[in-house]
Amino acid sequence: MSDQQPPPPYGEQHPYGQQPFPPAQQPYGQQPYGQQPYGQAPYGAPTGPVRYPAKRPGTVTAAAVTTMVLSVLSTLLFGLVALALIVARDEVIDEIDGEIRGQAGFEDLTPDDLATAATVAMVIFALWSLIAVVLAIFVMRGSNVARILLVISATMTALVSLLGITSVISLVTLIAGIAVVVLLFVGGANEWFSSKGRPPAPAY
Repeated sequence: MSDQQPPPPYGEQHPYGQQPFPPAQQPYGQQPYGQQPYGQAPYGAPTGPVRYPAKRPGTVTAAAVTTMVLSVLSTLLFGLVALALIVARDEVIDEIDGEIRGQAGFEDLTPDDLATAATVAMVIFALWSLIAVVLAIFVMRGSNVARILLVISATMTALVSLLGITSVISLVTLIAGIAVVVLLFVGGANEWFSSKGRPPAPAY
């Protein structure tokens, strides 16, 4: 008897070390297990557009309200002073003349010029305060341009108050100006202003 194995049937070969059956293949169009299809984000990755806060942050509201309250008071104050300078112009000129007479540095200025300059300055400050009120209203509506302009206005207010900080009123306007600038950039203000003008994100 011989130790040789009978040959395999015709058409079948079983070389030593190979499996008799081929490995199973994935159906056409399906990805192997554990792999994500092309174009799809991995599991757990964020999908969809970034959501922005829809509600106005409290810091923006606080900055706008602070601006409106102080600006309305400033408009009334500067407006009344300007009106008084216009109505009582002669008395004001006489008072200025008595103050500057004989003082060095006022030789080229007349009391009438100083009274006019004071009146114009009061009118400018009143208009500035009124514009700040308008900017605060647009800030509450989400205008980023109004926010930038209001920041510039508040910064200038703080600088003017710092230069003339000789009274409690100047100290209040200085603190308010700094607070408005800070409040317009914290507490989600940047995200809220960025969301304005963008289409709302769909809910998932």
